[in-house]
Amino acid sequence: MIRGRRRIRFREEDRTAVFDLAFREGIRLGGERRRGDLFESSARSADAERLFDLLTEAGIGASLSEPYGLPALFRFCVRRPGIPAGLLAALFWMVFTSGLVWDIRIEGNRNVPDEEVEAILAEQGFGIGTRYGGVNFDQLQADCLASQNELAWLSVYMDGTVARVQVWEMRPWSRNKHPDGMGANVIAAEDGVVEEIRVYSGEAAAKAGEVIRAGEVAISGVMEKKDGGVRFAYAEGEVLVTTVRALSAEVPFRRTEIRPTGAEKRRFTLKIFKKTVKLFENSGFDGGSCDTIDTIGQVCLFGRIRLPVWIGAERIRETEPVEVILTPEEAEAEAKADLRRQIRDAAADGQIAGEMTRMEVLEDRCRADAVLYITRDVGVTVEFPIGPASEEPGNG
Repeated sequence: MIRGRRRIRFREEDRTAVFDLAFREGIRLGGERRRGDLFESSARSADAERLFDLLTEAGIGASLSEPYGLPALFRFCVRRPGIPAGLLAALFWMVFTSGLVWDIRIEGNRNVPDEEVEAILAEQGFGIGTRYGGVNFDQLQADCLASQNELAWLSVYMDGTVARVQVWEMRPWSRNKHPDGMGANVIAAEDGVVEEIRVYSGEAAAKAGEVIRAGEVAISGVMEKKDGGVRFAYAEGEVLVTTVRALSAEVPFRRTEIRPTGAEKRRFTLKIFKKTVKLFENSGFDGGSCDTIDTIGQVCLFGRIRLPVWIGAERIRETEPVEVILTPEEAEAEAKADLRRQIRDAAADGQIAGEMTRMEVLEDRCRADAVLYITRDVGVTVEFPIGPASEEPGNG
């Protein structure tokens, strides 16, 4: 890559002759791959040009790609002086941005992802690119805690240009803030058989073994006193219910899939703090169907120092429709795999208590069915106002 490379393309039936000639001439080829009816390999630019001349003399048809690598990139930048000028300006800008937040490191979180903590900070105007010299960190921490109910404690301090954030998460049953003048019931979100009700506050309104319907109260926030009156509470707890789910998956024997042709092009961008600059785009294909894959990576020096610089790549691949014909065995295997995925997703927030499956091969497709019995927490909190004129709320 330092000296530059070129790709050489030739017919697949000439592959042995090309590699024999390269071996005799001491030319190292690499990166072999097939492109349609042609075979492609790469070599240093000078070697690729010499091999091309030798193949031409031998009557073997071949073609050369444009050079790529650092020399090609250098020539590209020379023809477009705005790119190196922009990079120098960006470097100059970074040198004089020591008062800005370059990176955010979060510690102590287990259930709340980093992105959510960063979003909480961003709502208060703090993030990468913020000039931290004028930030009141005590006020920032208080505002962050007041704006959410996932974190019990949050601390932010600067370590050079890195903002270090330490957090403590609340326990699941203590996350809800209880508004003044409000009570709550916990109702069932789905029909099922009650397995267990865990009451943290309030009073259980259903028992294990009973059938509960969606919308019925499972934990009541309205409790009767000994003198015949009622008192109100903000009911909290878990309602473990066994529910029934029906799942199915079908795979036809004939279908059309969109697959890449192998032709592609890429676009590159550079992001510094909050500014994005387009770098360049390589040649590829024109028009037609395509799909896009976006990637972005942060620049990290020596594997330890993260800079507020990101390099993005947009990969655009040409696609075409292809008809696929499956055997009954292949369709059955796909249907089983799809059904297992659905079962795994359906039971992600619960535990499978029972399962019945059936496989059926039809004239033009394969069908897989399953009935699941899943035990999960189906409790949903429904608030109601508490006041002198409040009446006992109904179910839900």
